[in-house]
Amino acid sequence: MPNKNLLENPILELETIKQFLPHREPMLMVDGLLYFDGTKAISKLTILDSNIFVEDNLFLEAGLIENMAQTAALLTGYKHQSENLPVKEGFIAAIKNLKIEALPNVNDIVETEVTVTYKVATMTMVNLSSKVKGEIVATAEMTLVLKEDE
Repeated sequence: MPNKNLLENPILELETIKQFLPHREPMLMVDGLLYFDGTKAISKLTILDSNIFVEDNLFLEAGLIENMAQTAALLTGYKHQSENLPVKEGFIAAIKNLKIEALPNVNDIVETEVTVTYKVATMTMVNLSSKVKGEIVATAEMTLVLKEDE
């Protein structure tokens, strides 16, 4: 049985999104949370010409990778906040099987899906897929580590 979206409505207010992420402009690479079920989330990002990863009207590879990582962080941050836990900073520990099929254009909307495949302590492994207009532009597997409490 498929999991159910636990969001009553998509979260599209940037100030609300910032509550779930430690990132800030100009490094904020998600602008909406469309779906969340506890182990899967879908983010959105509208590519603006002012984005630091835009060059010649294209959203560069580094931007797609950062968008993927922040989508994973958004899943964790939203989950932690919904459980009244603090939002923690995280780091990419590894990227595997990265495939970039196409670069999005300015004004495209990237929807990135993240699914947790394994979690132990502060380490999480995820699968990611980014799409523009329903077409896959990038896929990857990432291992992410949350920063320990100091």
